[in-house]
Amino acid sequence: MALIDVPSETLLVEMGKDGLNILETTMQMSSNDENAPVICDLCSKPLGKMKDVKHIESPETITIAVRNGFKPEEMLKATKDMLKGMGEKNPDDLMEIVFESWKSIVDKSETPWALCDDCYKSIQLYIKKRGSCSAKE
Repeated sequence: MALIDVPSETLLVEMGKDGLNILETTMQMSSNDENAPVICDLCSKPLGKMKDVKHIESPETITIAVRNGFKPEEMLKATKDMLKGMGEKNPDDLMEIVFESWKSIVDKSETPWALCDDCYKSIQLYIKKRGSCSAKE
């Protein structure tokens, strides 16, 4: 067994009228067992053991993809389903606030993102748009 040092961050958030507000961000290095289970940071799909994760993207790369139009569809669908399950009658009214709050968290993220194959492929489409976006402006 080996330990792997990985950067991690903890966010303290509150739900306000205009979405999630980040109250505090704490950065630290954590030592994790290379056999620790990992999930995709976008869709929460299990990725296996930490030592086997194939796709790690920098926080800057994720920010670029989001600025180029990427939306975490799986996360948004799961959030909408959760709101419905909690009795929310108009979850669509809240989804734009949820997405804008998530984008704010992405912008402030300072740690690498572990991605499953599907999320990695979908992110790549928006990273590659970088050149075409500037040509349109």
